[in-house]
Amino acid sequence: MLKRLIAVITICLLAAEPCAAQYYLGVIRGETRKIPIVVIDIVNDSGSPKLRTLAIDILQADLRRSQIFEVMDPEKLDLPHPAQAEPPEAVLKRAATFGVAGVVWASLRKKSGELLLSGRLYDAASALKMTGKDYFGNEETFRRMIHSFADEIVTRYTGEKGIAKTRIAYVSDKTRNKELFVMDYDGQNPMKLTADHSICLSPAWSPDGEVLAYVSYRDRNPDLFGLDMETGRRWKISGNEGLNISPAWSPNGKRLAVALSKDGSAEIYTMDRYGDDLERMTYGAYDNVSPAWAPNGREIAFTSGRAGTPQVYVMNSDGTDVRRITFEGQYNASPNWSPRGDRIVFVSQVRGLFKIATVNPDGSDFRIITQGPGNDENPSWSPTGRKIVFSSSREGRFNIYLMNADGSELERLTPNDANYTSPAWSP
Repeated sequence: MLKRLIAVITICLLAAEPCAAQYYLGVIRGETRKIPIVVIDIVNDSGSPKLRTLAIDILQADLRRSQIFEVMDPEKLDLPHPAQAEPPEAVLKRAATFGVAGVVWASLRKKSGELLLSGRLYDAASALKMTGKDYFGNEETFRRMIHSFADEIVTRYTGEKGIAKTRIAYVSDKTRNKELFVMDYDGQNPMKLTADHSICLSPAWSPDGEVLAYVSYRDRNPDLFGLDMETGRRWKISGNEGLNISPAWSPNGKRLAVALSKDGSAEIYTMDRYGDDLERMTYGAYDNVSPAWAPNGREIAFTSGRAGTPQVYVMNSDGTDVRRITFEGQYNASPNWSPRGDRIVFVSQVRGLFKIATVNPDGSDFRIITQGPGNDENPSWSPTGRKIVFSSSREGRFNIYLMNADGSELERLTPNDANYTSPAWSP
């Protein structure tokens, strides 16, 4: 069945175009406790009036999407302060009486011809500054400056790297061909990466974010390519006759797991980034595709039709100890392992439609996390494991959507003017 499905998909594609205070996230009764924070103001002396409102909107959205903070409304808290100065101690301590933990303030101005963002984060209870950084750029890099400040706030509270500066690679037929694109994590600043005038599929980021592996039909065969994101250099990783598909990087970035059909049915192999040192992982009469490495590098999840229908399996990274982990539903495929290692997200067929589901690596706690019309496909985790990006036809065309790991707070990222599929979240 899976082999037939691959053939049908291929035919269809070819036919189409140091802190003052420290806070720790805890779990109480199954719910994450969020840190109350408020963006009190962004003073704008840049000469561009629109930048203040835009900066506040971007920063508040970044903090909300981090899943770390409860972003408070400053107007409801009634926290006045001098417009041209950093907030005084009295205002910070007043915020604390409303339960606010962190107060954010920033200013925008021109300095030596550049745009300067000065960002400050205060602990409300003690009125001490937790961090203060300056970011230089211009209006073209303005959003990235705000994203950098948001990530700094996340790091100060959690010790983790934030997601605001990450990007999402994807495939779109906006130019009539299926080309590879990249955009900011919030859907802004889209940029076309390929001009193959053919079909591109399955982008996969290397762990350092420097290389995208992807599939292209530019040479009339589904071949695997590598694209250096800094230099633009491209090379063919694997061009065997038949399928060279579904690339997945090992956590250390030294190897790729791929599906090749050079010996008949599609089987999973590993290789280095240049296609050398090939090792076969699976054997069988049915196709084995869509590998996904565990973050510890010791296991690989994949899709196999060996049970008669597509299901998700896990094996050791040397191909041993294969075990099935999905048993609910007739179709479960396209696994993607959480960076935290605790969940695997995949596609599950529910009443004739594809939906996004998650499961523990041992097969327990199966959950369908999307609902509604259309098909939901191609799930990919954020680097923190708190959010998932996926493509869906719920509004007619395929678009890319963002949601929390439990399926809540759904947000469309793409403009619904073409088809947008195969999202892959960068490190």
